[in-house]
Amino acid sequence: MSFDSKNTPDSQIQTLRRKLGIVFQDFKLLNDRNVFENIALALRISGYPNHQIKPKVYEAMTLVGISQRRFAMPYTLSGGEQQRVAIARAMVHDPYILLADEPTGNLDPENAHGVFEIFKEINARGTAVLMATHNPNFYLNSTFRRLNLEQGRLLNREIL
Repeated sequence: MSFDSKNTPDSQIQTLRRKLGIVFQDFKLLNDRNVFENIALALRISGYPNHQIKPKVYEAMTLVGISQRRFAMPYTLSGGEQQRVAIARAMVHDPYILLADEPTGNLDPENAHGVFEIFKEINARGTAVLMATHNPNFYLNSTFRRLNLEQGRLLNREIL
């Protein structure tokens, strides 16, 4: 199924949204819900039946290495842990594309590296990852395609 933003009927917009996962720089977690519920919320909103939610949430938590913190509240987590929860929430419904807007911008170098490794694993599993970053350590010496933008203009496209 293809989507044209100008001609896509409103009835198909929801289908498009379910094919995307989005990770924000500032996590966007709900502080009144624990880790499990923050991740499960994406499935509940999408109408998944209850018997499918628990295994999918555990699979997503395992992917990002946060299973042991499933009952923790977001405000008790480190920045790296919060970003892992945000990634799990974005991945829990198996999107085709994951959009990540400066996902390591609020993290120390060690946590930033860990998050980048998770994105590499997600990509290896078949999800396209589109990440905006100012950190060259994440794309130098890698095989990822790189687009360079300056003031909204595409400067070049390199395959490293």
